[in-house]
Amino acid sequence: MFFNLPQIAVIGSQSAGKSSLIEAVSGSSLMFLWISVPRDSGICTRCPVEVSMISFVEEWKCMIKLRIEYDPSGELQGNSTLIEFCTLSSPANVDLWLRRAQASILCRERPISDFQIMSLNELKRLKPGEGSMLAFSMNVIQVQLEDPEATDLTFIDLPGLIQNASQSEISIAQDLVKKNIKEIGTVILITIPMSDEMENQEAVRLAKQADPSSDRTIGVLTKPDTITRGAIGSRERWKEVLQDKLHRFHHGYYCVRLADDEERAKRLSRSQSEVLATDFFAKTEPWSGFVDRSRFGVPNFVKDMSKLLLGMIEANLPELRVAVDQLILECSNDLEAIPIVPTKEPSTEILLRISDFCRDVMQAVMGEDHKFLVQHNKRHYETFKVAIERTNPDFWPFISKEDHVNPNLHVQGGSVGPLDLEDVRKEIAEALTWELPGTIPFDAVKMIVLKSTTKWSASTNKCFESVFQTTSSVVGELIEYHFKQFSKLEALIQSLVHFELDTCKSKALGIIHKLLSHESVPLYTQNDLDLATEKSKWLSKYTNVYRMSGNHHLSWNPPPPPTAYSGGASQPRPRAIPKGRSSSRSLSTSPVRPASPLHTYNDELSVMATVSAYFQVASKRFVDHIPLAIEHELNQFFAANVHQALLQDMMSGTDVPGRLKDLLSEDEGITTRRQFLNERLTRLEEIREKLSQFNT
Repeated sequence: MFFNLPQIAVIGSQSAGKSSLIEAVSGSSLMFLWISVPRDSGICTRCPVEVSMISFVEEWKCMIKLRIEYDPSGELQGNSTLIEFCTLSSPANVDLWLRRAQASILCRERPISDFQIMSLNELKRLKPGEGSMLAFSMNVIQVQLEDPEATDLTFIDLPGLIQNASQSEISIAQDLVKKNIKEIGTVILITIPMSDEMENQEAVRLAKQADPSSDRTIGVLTKPDTITRGAIGSRERWKEVLQDKLHRFHHGYYCVRLADDEERAKRLSRSQSEVLATDFFAKTEPWSGFVDRSRFGVPNFVKDMSKLLLGMIEANLPELRVAVDQLILECSNDLEAIPIVPTKEPSTEILLRISDFCRDVMQAVMGEDHKFLVQHNKRHYETFKVAIERTNPDFWPFISKEDHVNPNLHVQGGSVGPLDLEDVRKEIAEALTWELPGTIPFDAVKMIVLKSTTKWSASTNKCFESVFQTTSSVVGELIEYHFKQFSKLEALIQSLVHFELDTCKSKALGIIHKLLSHESVPLYTQNDLDLATEKSKWLSKYTNVYRMSGNHHLSWNPPPPPTAYSGGASQPRPRAIPKGRSSSRSLSTSPVRPASPLHTYNDELSVMATVSAYFQVASKRFVDHIPLAIEHELNQFFAANVHQALLQDMMSGTDVPGRLKDLLSEDEGITTRRQFLNERLTRLEEIREKLSQFNT
C-alpha cells in the first residue's frame, strides 16, 4: 500500500481456512490453489497475497502483479518494483496463474517468463525451500479483481502459521504476520478453525501483541461442520465465544461455513454456496438456536467489514487526502525526472540528441553553461601558476647564506636555491672561456635560468592531466544526461567520444611539449622594456640587501674578505666563525657594514638581477601560454570536432537505419520504472477520486 489506507489482514494457522474465506468473499475460484486437498508443496500460501476488489466495473477482470521489495536474502531493496504478471478475463485459470506467480516470487533467480509458461504438473514438482527456491518470501502478489458483484474490500492473505517445520521457516511465517498487522489502520482478521481449541491459536497471541485492546481485531470461526454431534462441551465453548462471553474481542466474532472438497469440485457459484451455508446454520444445533443471525455467513461478515472500513476511512479522511496529494506530487515529480519516450524517427532522434550533447559540450568549454568545467580548470591554472613561480631562483645577496637569515625576496618554498654571491661567482667561473676581462659570460645566466625552466615540465604535465580529467568527467556527465535512457547508445557514444578526446589529448600534448621546448634555449624575449625594468628593480633590491647584510647576519662576527674568481677556478669558502669561537648564532640587532667594497660583487649582483628579470618575463608569458594552449588545442578543439566525428561513425557502415533503431531501444530499467510510476499515479488518482466522494 502507498500509505495506511484501512485494509484487512487475514491471519491464522495453515489449515484455518484463510484463503477459503477470501475465496468465498471474492465470489470466484480466486484462491482455489491454496484450498485444494490434498495439499502438496507449493499449494499453501508462501508469500503475502494482496487482493483488492473493485465493483465499479461492467465486466469481470483479474490482474496479477508481482511487487518486489526484497532481495532473495530477505533484505529490503532501495526501490520497489511492480511487475505485471498477467491479465485474465475469466476465473477459469486464476488458480494456475496464482501458482505461477507464487513460484516466480519464490525463485527470483530464474526469469519470470519461465514460470509464465509452466504447466500445473511442472509447478507441482517444484520444491519450496530446496535449492534456489525459497520456502517463504516477503515479496507480494497483487491481485486486482474487478467484479460487478464484488464488495469493495482489500484483503491481505498471509502465509499460515506453522509448527511442524524448521525454526527458520516458523520464524519467517511469524515475521510476515507481525509485519502486516502492526499498522494501526489494518484490521486483523483471525480465522479460527473450530476443529481446534481456542487456546492453541498462535494467531490470537500475535494479534494481542499487535492490538492489546482488540480495537481492530475480529475473529472468524471456520469449519463449524467439523464439530460432531456428540462434542457437546466443544459446542458450548464455541457458542460462548460467538456470543462474546469468552475470549472477547471489541468487534466480536463471525461464524462461516465454507465449501468442502466435494462442493468445491462442483465449482458452485457464490449464491449456491451461500444457500448451503444458510441451510446449515438454520438446521444445525447450537447455531439454529441463535435469535440474532447477523453473525452467521459470509454475506453478513462482508457487509459489516465494509461498514467498518468505511468508518475508518471517514475518521481519517483529512489525513488520507493530504497523504494522497503528497504522494501524487512525489510520483509526478519522479515521472518528470524520467526521460520521455522518444516519438521521432530513430535517425532524427539520435541526430538531435548528438547535436544537443555537442552544443552543451561547447557551452561548457566556453563557460556559457555548465560553468563547473571552466571554474575547476581555472583553479588548475592558478595552481599551475603558483608551481611555476616557486621555481624562481632564490637569490640571497650575501657572501655566505649559511651566516644569514632568509631575506624573503622570493616566493617561499622555491625549488632552485638558495644561491648566495659565492654560488653565483662559482657559476660565472665555471662558464668562463675566452671572454675578455670584465665580461660576464652569458652561459652563467643561461645555466641558472635553465635550472628553473627545466623544472616547468612536471608542473605543466600535471596541470594538463588535471584539466583533461576534469574535462573528461564533465563530458561523461553530459553523455549520461543526454543518452542514459538508451544503454546501447550511451555505451557507443561513450566509446566514440572518449576515443576522440584521447586523440585530441595526444595532439594537444605534443603542442604543450613544443611550448616547453621554447623555454629552453635560446633565452629570448622582445619584451625589452619589461626586462630592463625588472632588471633595474631586482638590481636595486639585491644591492640594498647586500649593503645592509648585517641586518640579516646570524653572528656578531663580521664576514671575512671575499674571494675572487680567476680563470674559472673557484676558491674555497672562508669560515664564517673563526676556529675556537662559539658556534652559537643570533640575529644581529644593528647594521654591520660589509667587509668589502660594493664593486667586489658587482658582476654577481648583475647576474642575479638579470636571471630574476628574465624569469619574471619568461614565467609570465609561460603561465598564460600553457592554459591558452590547453583550452584551444584540447578543450576547444575537441568541442569543435566531436560533432563531426560522431556523425561520421553513426552514418557509416551497412544497415544504418536498423542499427540506429537498435541503439534507440530504451533501457529496460527506465521502461519498467516509468510503467511502475504511471500505474502508481493512476491508482493514486483513483484513490483521490474515491476519497472526494466521501463527505467530511
